[in-house]
Amino acid sequence: MEDVTLVASITGIYYMTFIYVKNQPKLANLLKAMSNFQSFGKPTNFDQKEKKLNFLSKVVFIYLTVGLTQYIALKFNQREECEERNKNQGLRENCGYMAQLWTPFSTQNIVVYYSFHVHVFLSMQLLMKPNMLLTYHAFEITEHLILRIEHLNQMLHECFDNVDYNFSRSRLSKCILYQTDILNLAKSLDECFSNGMLTHITITAIICACIGKQFTEGDYLCAIIHFSGWIFTLVFACFSGQQLINASESIPTAIWFSKWYEVDIKLQREVLFVLARSQKIFYLTAGPFNVLCFPLFVSVVKMSYSMLCLLTK
Repeated sequence: MEDVTLVASITGIYYMTFIYVKNQPKLANLLKAMSNFQSFGKPTNFDQKEKKLNFLSKVVFIYLTVGLTQYIALKFNQREECEERNKNQGLRENCGYMAQLWTPFSTQNIVVYYSFHVHVFLSMQLLMKPNMLLTYHAFEITEHLILRIEHLNQMLHECFDNVDYNFSRSRLSKCILYQTDILNLAKSLDECFSNGMLTHITITAIICACIGKQFTEGDYLCAIIHFSGWIFTLVFACFSGQQLINASESIPTAIWFSKWYEVDIKLQREVLFVLARSQKIFYLTAGPFNVLCFPLFVSVVKMSYSMLCLLTK
């Protein structure tokens, strides 16, 4: 099970990294656009949110480093048990590594063994982190996009405070342009991460099922560490998508609670078009068929459980 988990993890991470690198030009344009506040101003509480996200990014990085190091250390401590199994069953497995790795050379020599162990440790630090870091990057950009939606809602709520037609018309036009800009940003965000999220969702179900099989075989602590990491990234992804959906659904409410009923009838007709446009929900997709949200999280967990049942039969 560990070998299947490791192969699935590395394959998925390689593909996610490939997609991420491929979309770097789009992502650079997206970040550049989201750094421009000249047209509509800086959202309220932007600086506070930026500080929280920076702190959370450090926590995520420390969690990944410590968790992966602890997992590798636990496997190293199981070396004697593995060597005893090799002796009793006549096997030639390399013991003490994160997974059962085949090498074209013997690692019995102490210098070779520890040199290769350092190589595996550094390689796993580089390979296993991108999955979580890419997911967090999508979460971070989504949080900034939600800040813009909240800023738009504030502008819409105050749009008709002045009954003057020209003044209100000017404010409404600015809100429409802001809404269009947010819609384009959400579309670009989805294009940058959709295929990577599809890969993440797919391999998470497979890996969690394999880890569950590992847990039933008695390797509790290692299984819990590995399982919590994958579930943590899945929660991040689905939480980001659900928050974006909830934020986009708040736009019609902001329009409704504005003083649209006090303005000229011509302007009220234009508000109807804005309301119709606001029915378009912003969302993050995982490929062409899935939308990142809480129901998808439940579906992946159910799928993983079904696969675990098949593996344990």
